[in-house]
Parts: sequence; C-alpha cells; structure tokens
Amino acid sequence: MNYEAIINNSIEYTKETFAGYWDRWIILALLGVPFTLIRFLIDPEKIVTAAGIMWEQIPWGSIGALVIAGILTSFFIAGYTVRIYRGTWPPPGLTGWASLFIDGIRLDIVILVWFLPVIILALLFLFILLGGLFSHGTFPDFSPLVLILSVGLIFLVGMVLLFIASLYVTMGAIRFARTGSMAEGWRFSAISALIRRIGWWNYFIAIVLIGIAALVYSIAMFLPASIPYVGWIVPVGLAPFFTVFVARYYTLVYETGEERPAAPPAPPGPSGA
Repeated sequence: MNYEAIINNSIEYTKETFAGYWDRWIILALLGVPFTLIRFLIDPEKIVTAAGIMWEQIPWGSIGALVIAGILTSFFIAGYTVRIYRGTWPPPGLTGWASLFIDGIRLDIVILVWFLPVIILALLFLFILLGGLFSHGTFPDFSPLVLILSVGLIFLVGMVLLFIASLYVTMGAIRFARTGSMAEGWRFSAISALIRRIGWWNYFIAIVLIGIAALVYSIAMFLPASIPYVGWIVPVGLAPFFTVFVARYYTLVYETGEERPAAPPAPPGPSGA
C-alpha cells in the first residue's frame, strides 16, 4: 500500500472540496457549532463549590436543546461523509439536504450497531460494579472475589469487542455507502475478505497513521481552544477540513481492497498454417 500517495491524494481532495466553494466550508463549520456552544452554558466556578456540586446551577434545558440540535445537524455532516465514501470525483456538493439527512441517520445506525455489544457490556459492567459496591445485601452473592472476577471478565470481553468493532466499523460504513445497503455494512465475512485483500498488516499501519494524524490535530487544536471566548472558532473552522481528509483517506484504503473485475480473455491468435 502506497501510504504517501493515499495521504497526498487525501490532501488534494480536501483542497478540491473547499477551494472556490467556501460556502461548503462555512455550512459544514456551522453544522458543528451546537455541541461547541454547550461549554459556554457551564460555569465551573458556580457549579463546583466547596459545598459540592450545585446541580441546580446547570441549565439543563438549554443544554438539552443544544444536544438535540447538535445531533440533528450531525446527521447532515454524516450524510456528506457518506458521499465522500462513495468515491465521487470531483468532491460532492452540499445539495439534496433530505438525502444528506437520511444517509447520515443510516450511517450513524450502522456505526451504532457495530458498537452496540460494547455499550451493552459497559452498562452491565456498571450495573454489576455499582450493585456490588452499594447493594447492602441486595446482591448477597457478590463477594469481593466474585465481583472482581465478574467485572474483570466483562471488561476483558468488552475490550476485545471494542477492538474488533474499531477495526471493522469504518470499512463497514464505506461498504454501506457503496452498496446502499445497511445490512452490507454489517456483513462480517465480506468486510473480513476486504481487509484480507488490503492486507491486515497494511490495514493496521493505515489505522495507526490516521490515529497519529488525529492525535497531532487534537493537540494542535487544544491551544487555540483554551483561549477564552474566541478560542472555539479555530477548532470549529478547521473541523470540516479534517473530516473530509479522514473520510477520503479511509475511502482510498477501502479501494485498495476492492475486488477488480477479471480481465477479459485475450482473443485467439491467428491459427498456424
């Protein structure tokens, strides 16, 4: 796998997406604003005091409204990601808002189902842990040893499932985008075959590289984000560029494992005399 070519192509694709189409950048940036605004509704100095946490100081209604707005706008961003996953060139525009919204919902469902077993195990982990610590006789069989073994086993299984989901979810999401079928986004055997064609080691390196890029990006965004009042503008403004870059990167990784149609047989040569 030519990682340098994939990275360079992803950079060029990102440039093509926004160069001359600044309306795309502005719209995608604005779609990410609701979640960012939540931080301005919480004043730590008023909420956390010497007497404890002042829950009544938290504006739950306003936070809830922003969370709902953020979830709704995130569907449009996810829908645009689906269009990138389809490998379209030139980069897709922000048209057909209804299809963007629906595709975003479908993509998020595909992703959610991959992580659903991990979520269920996490809830079970908390239930057993808190039940064992605060049962006061409700769970008489929860001796310290049983509690430790139970939460340890659930934690171990959860980590294995999280690792598997993390490996498969993006390729499944792209498979859904290419086929239009959510079921194909969960087809374990087909995705496994795809990754084998990519090469497990090649795929792992690709994930590590994009993980390093994400870490560098997060660190770079931390400093401007810490500036009072205006620092949030930089991460919000740059988020669309990184979103497009990552989506294109994984799309190219996916394409290295696509099955190519067999070449037609060569026509028979002239018969000898």
